[in-house]
Amino acid sequence: MITLPEFGIFISAIGGIITIYEKFFNKKDNFIVRYGPYRPVMDDREALHVVNKSQHPISIRDYGFILEDGTLDSFVWTSECSSPDDDYDLKIIGSCDNIEFTRYVEFWCRTKNDIVGAYAISSTQKFPRLCFRNNISLLRRLLIKIKILLNYLKG
Repeated sequence: MITLPEFGIFISAIGGIITIYEKFFNKKDNFIVRYGPYRPVMDDREALHVVNKSQHPISIRDYGFILEDGTLDSFVWTSECSSPDDDYDLKIIGSCDNIEFTRYVEFWCRTKNDIVGAYAISSTQKFPRLCFRNNISLLRRLLIKIKILLNYLKG
């Protein structure tokens, strides 16, 4: 028969295992990427937004659009390499660093490329989180995801 002190030790061990599990495995960044603005507005620029669903603050290190050919068009690269003569008209609403739980950041950009979706990468991830426009078929989404995965495995 199990005694009361042994039962207490058993319960404490289960609590310790749950605490260790939460410390190591629940630190993964969890966020939502969506193509389009957070709230509907009339604007001729393309938009994407990121909403934090983690219980801890996250930072977004790269973000942008997925082009028709499956390449990633980074806003970070565009803002660093564009000249004043380019007509990108970049706008960020919110901060990319330390986004709190349920807070969002919105990115706007004027582009002439054909866009099929949006992506974002947090500071703890290597592969981007993808979101596609509603009119993109499931087969096309799968082919683009495979192409992006192969590009990441190569480089």
